[in-house]
Amino acid sequence: MTISEIPKFIINLKRRPDRLKSIIKEMDYMGWEYEIFEAVDTGNYMGCTLSHLEIFEICKSRGYDKVMIIEDDTYFMPYAKDLISKVENELDDFDYLNFGPTLNRKVNKSENHNYLLDLKNLPPKENEQQRGIYNTNCVIYDKKLFNEISKISETKFQDGQFFYAIDDFIYQKVMGNFNSYCPVLPITTQGNDYSDVSHNEYNNFYTITYNWVLYSGNKIPQQYLNLKKNLEFKDKKEHYTIEI
Repeated sequence: MTISEIPKFIINLKRRPDRLKSIIKEMDYMGWEYEIFEAVDTGNYMGCTLSHLEIFEICKSRGYDKVMIIEDDTYFMPYAKDLISKVENELDDFDYLNFGPTLNRKVNKSENHNYLLDLKNLPPKENEQQRGIYNTNCVIYDKKLFNEISKISETKFQDGQFFYAIDDFIYQKVMGNFNSYCPVLPITTQGNDYSDVSHNEYNNFYTITYNWVLYSGNKIPQQYLNLKKNLEFKDKKEHYTIEI
């Protein structure tokens, strides 16, 4: 199964038609088919977590082997198609593939791959400022993770209504136990936008790209370090190549 053939769900809050318009444009650029999933709206991070869990249940009922879940603030880098083709040629046995995580600690290149970083076997932290690997804006999950990640509901806090954020749970409980990877350069990022999760404005594009150089050692070419320019590149309907 190629990445283009993997079933895809876009998570979108009904009250965010602006993001729906944006992600549809991104998917048109990629040329992928997809389903829109109306996000669970809790006004905080639990909505994102519960949305993923509900999609897993749909996937189990349909017998999917893998699924790609895409959050509606996702942007694809102009070189996305080229890097996906390179990554795809190396994918054999994987359980978790994150197209654009936020790196907050160092990662190593996979010993058996040229275009993948190994999220399962992380080097030791150098200091306490190096936290974890977060963000689930565009992820492929294998079916063996549908039930595994659903165990997150067992981590309820004292009030019984909230539990771990899904990216924190994956970092703490999943990555180290399953074949987990991300590309050597981010295939996706997030925009500069208001967060419905934390109710604030964030420049997540900057955070993802800056941290990538800091913790992965792989430099993103200068021409791709500006979100506005990236959108202009893609408006030309061109797909750019990347040399690593």
